[in-house]
Amino acid sequence: MKIPDWFYDDRVQKITPEKLSLLLRLAEQLEGKRTQKEIMPIVMGAVASANRQNLSFSREEFEMIFRIMKEGKSAEEQAQMDATLARAQRMFSGKK
Repeated sequence: MKIPDWFYDDRVQKITPEKLSLLLRLAEQLEGKRTQKEIMPIVMGAVASANRQNLSFSREEFEMIFRIMKEGKSAEEQAQMDATLARAQRMFSGKK
């Protein structure tokens, strides 16, 4: 797997190694996936894995990672990422 460019961003290096490892595994699993139908089960599995490891990301960490991941993407890709994020947030808040 090619390590994603965002992993080398100085802002990411403030995150603990355990969380970074989880993020890299998630990035590997998401590689080549484009639709919410493909992405959401992987993200949900990553959340479950993080919970089992007692890892949680602060809102600031999550938002920073998401902003970095969106950098350099087309407007269409960014919109798709935003839609996926909104759907995940609704799922985590218990709303459909």
